[in-house]
Amino acid sequence: MTVPLVEVPGRRVARVAVDNALPHLDRLFDYAVPEAIAETVVPGCRVKIRFAGLVRDGWVVELGESSAFDGELDRLLKVVSSEPVLTPSTNRLIRAVADHYAGVWWDVARLAVPPRHSTTEKAPQREWPAPLAPEPVGVLAEYPTGDGFLAALADGKSPRAAWQAAPVEGRADLVEGAIEAAAATLASGRGVVVVVPTIRELDRALPRFQAAFGAQAVATLAAEHGRSPRYRNYLALVRGQARIVVGTRSAVFAPVPDPGLVVVIDEGSDLHVELRAPYFHARTVAILRSSLEGTGLLLASHGRPVDTHALVEREWLHELRRPPAELRRLCAPVRTVSEQDRERDPTAARLRIPSAAFRFLRAQLPVGPVLVQVPMSGHAAALACERCRNLARCPRCDSMLRARRRDEPECTMCGHRPVRWECRECHGTRLRTPLPGAQRTAEELARAFPGVLAINSSQDRIRDEAPDESALVVATPGAEPRVPGGYAGLLVLDADATLARADIRAPEEAMRRWLNALALVRPATEGGSGLIVGAELHPAVQALARLDAVALAERELADRASARLSPTVRTARVTGEPEPLRAFLRNVSWDEAEVLGPTEVGPERWAALLRADLRQGRAFVAQVKSAAAIRSAKKQGGVLHYQVDPEVMQ
Repeated sequence: MTVPLVEVPGRRVARVAVDNALPHLDRLFDYAVPEAIAETVVPGCRVKIRFAGLVRDGWVVELGESSAFDGELDRLLKVVSSEPVLTPSTNRLIRAVADHYAGVWWDVARLAVPPRHSTTEKAPQREWPAPLAPEPVGVLAEYPTGDGFLAALADGKSPRAAWQAAPVEGRADLVEGAIEAAAATLASGRGVVVVVPTIRELDRALPRFQAAFGAQAVATLAAEHGRSPRYRNYLALVRGQARIVVGTRSAVFAPVPDPGLVVVIDEGSDLHVELRAPYFHARTVAILRSSLEGTGLLLASHGRPVDTHALVEREWLHELRRPPAELRRLCAPVRTVSEQDRERDPTAARLRIPSAAFRFLRAQLPVGPVLVQVPMSGHAAALACERCRNLARCPRCDSMLRARRRDEPECTMCGHRPVRWECRECHGTRLRTPLPGAQRTAEELARAFPGVLAINSSQDRIRDEAPDESALVVATPGAEPRVPGGYAGLLVLDADATLARADIRAPEEAMRRWLNALALVRPATEGGSGLIVGAELHPAVQALARLDAVALAERELADRASARLSPTVRTARVTGEPEPLRAFLRNVSWDEAEVLGPTEVGPERWAALLRADLRQGRAFVAQVKSAAAIRSAKKQGGVLHYQVDPEVMQ
């Protein structure tokens, strides 16, 4: 029920967002503004207030002369800073993201607005020159309708596109296309936000944006760069001094003046997912921002994520892509081979790779470096008993054992390293590795190809570059080094393991990893070639061989629709102890939702899946938020966790 405003003449009221994570208190609260600080209180500033008997942080969202509370109001205690770091558009976006994920405003705000650094705030800001106008390179114009997309940006319009870049070395990549789209937007006098998945990708992309637009004209937002630089760049955006920003996922909230374009690079990566509540995906925030603020949108990748394809089918996004036949002419060809094809070559058998893969390495190494992609790092992913094949368990905590280094088993949970291990089933003492990791693969390939440089890039040994010479470069997905002239070949091992993840997104994530690796390989005209080992009949492997990521996305979307899974429906997964979970489900009627469960998924751990049609999506998420609010208001105890539209669905 809406409470009518009570007019109180002469009393200035601040509506404050308070630092609290309780769903039933997720609203603005009214505070009286004392005369002594009235001149320093502005919308968007940070304040101190008393809330529930404690002094807490808050943001002034609005100022007025009336209050919905008919009585004496508490007063603002202090203005921490008069700097209006929370802009009205950022506040609306934070609210939209919180509502989309059934989250709390403050949980999103602490991720969207960097913490204050007083020394930086008081220091004079340097001059921010206008961005330069780089020479056009014709990246997006090579794609059907690409020139129209750029022309619309330059004319001040707000087109939305899903760009599937050709996965081939030597042609313009995702960053080059983002620079071209940013240049067109800046030419119209508007601002640009560019989001990359990791700090490693940011360190690669930032120098290229600075070279294009001027070293002093590009702001950057990333927590890894430290509080002072991050806050300094944020202030430059709030004050309207910087017009282009490049950063990691929280940069999608960046308050650029008059935003005209938001770009999300490698938009299918799960590294765009925030690991703290409400677990937003930068792509989803970019979509919400485009809708709220009327900005252009460019979702860039080498593949086609299913969530993006759903928007393409609904004609909310239009495509920028080449037909598969044209991609096959441009890119290195990829062949498939079964893991069982080992009988002809004893050396290949010892390496646990097919003879065709061994011959592929011998053929490509004289041409240049070969990238070998394996699905995991370390010496092995898991260990098992050599005699009975049961997984090896830690004698202390019963978790799985792994081997980061040869002959050094350790527990994945407690870190215990048993000196002598014994199987509890058959009392065997020898361990085997069902699936070798990157380090062991590099060691075995080095022995099989003596005299050839072997490089391991994984875990804490990630390399940024590899030499342009005959070498075996073993890397995990996302850790592949760059080679100046591109790799001569790509060998993808253990495709079965990549596709066997307990996650409905496993096929599209596998496709994303493989295409990103293929994008580092020379085209066929320069001797480039690829080979993928295992699961040769799987639709994802066949789609890679045809270079048809859209066909895989269409198939996955149809399967999701028949199974009623995201993105064809809105979902919420609730996990926790059995009684708190049942109490949560009893809090509301779930008129808009289908409730599956609760089901036991582990010791004292139960789960329920809730889902609703897209047309009831807003009401469904409101019910999830209402159930959480009732739980916090009634102080229902126990362990409980909920997530709306989770990226990992096991």
